Amino acid sequence: MNEEEPDPIFSAAAPEKGEDHAFSETACGLGKALGKLTLTPVVGVGLMGIAAADAISTGVTGTKIKAREVMYKVSKSDLDCENSTAATSSTGNTGIGSINESINRSDNRPAAMPIEIFDPDTCDYKLLRRNYLDKGVPFILRKSNGEPISNASPPKTADDAPEGSISVIADNFHVKLDGIDQIVKKLLPTTFRAHWPLWFQGNYKSGLAHIDIGPGTTNFYWLKRGKKDVVIAPFEVTRHLTLSTGIDNVHIPGSAGNHDYLSTLDSYYRVTLEEQSILVFNNSGCLHHFTNIVEDGVTPIALSNRCKHAYGSDPRGWLNLAGNLKVWYGMTDHAVDLQTKGDQVRSAEKA
Repeated sequence: MNEEEPDPIFSAAAPEKGEDHAFSETACGLGKALGKLTLTPVVGVGLMGIAAADAISTGVTGTKIKAREVMYKVSKSDLDCENSTAATSSTGNTGIGSINESINRSDNRPAAMPIEIFDPDTCDYKLLRRNYLDKGVPFILRKSNGEPISNASPPKTADDAPEGSISVIADNFHVKLDGIDQIVKKLLPTTFRAHWPLWFQGNYKSGLAHIDIGPGTTNFYWLKRGKKDVVIAPFEVTRHLTLSTGIDNVHIPGSAGNHDYLSTLDSYYRVTLEEQSILVFNNSGCLHHFTNIVEDGVTPIALSNRCKHAYGSDPRGWLNLAGNLKVWYGMTDHAVDLQTKGDQVRSAEKA
């Protein structure tokens, strides 16, 4: 009589002590998912409070500025500043940086507006706050002598990230960003960091044209390495756009990897951002779009440092924070991943 072959299910050797069981990752994943679901209502209550505070802050500040000025019909005299490298240059050149308009721009596509560049060692921060920041006009800080603004570095690199993916790495919330922190305090003396500093890396072309959902903030966007093509729409243009809700943003669907939407904008800013430059703009109220410029195989590394400045944040941000359960869960998921893993990798089409 032939012996029966052993049942492979019961005859397989049990894992030695210390070895991972097959179900461990599944159990861990389920535990994290349940944790996120439990935290979501708590996060939601906090987001509702942030939304209310931003709406009130914007309303109070708005009473102090005339409506036409707030909508950024900025006069030439308002934008003149003797320390600006663009003060005497043409609209096609901003001095240190340059406007990067599409060669194939159609006749009905508006020409890009310049973004002015100032030296952080000599500029008038009060003027920049009053005539640029509070009016939704982006500007760039870069040292005219070529010296670096900061030597900050990400906690880890993501040069091996999958092609077409954006690697978002969270730094310590209270990390000291030498050179950058000092500039923040000069421009906004009473502000504070409202989000973990996020390092953007990866082998991708561009994410979506979007507005960030979250506390109303000004982004001190520092480029450590490489170059980026940047598009920013003014407040009055952004307000009239039809946008879809994403993970932590409202965006133009299908805008990842292209600029087809530019022909629908009445006006916009566009510039090639270079190394050791800080782009200062309202990321909660102005549509923005970053495209990597890869030269000699070198991909850009950028730091998003968002500091509290509620004025000008888009009402759609408040509404999503106040009552969109999908946004509550998405932001909980985002926060948990950043705190447990330290990073989050997204497809460019969803970022």
